Amino acid sequence: MSEPTRYSTSPVELPLQEPMLEPTPVQGCAGCAELANVRDRARAGDDQTTVTDCNVLMARHPKGHQ
Repeated sequence: MSEPTRYSTSPVELPLQEPMLEPTPVQGCAGCAELANVRDRARAGDDQTTVTDCNVLMARHPKGHQ
């Protein structure tokens, strides 16, 4: 059997993720406009969780928009 490593190893460095572009509201769609407004208010209040939720919902908003 081999002996276990008895010294610390250097940390693993993970690559940085590329920033994702935010979805843009479709002109004339009330649902997209409301999500964009909520997202803007959340960003102004430094609520990044709601900003992310709005981005996900807007990206999933009706498939016909894509």
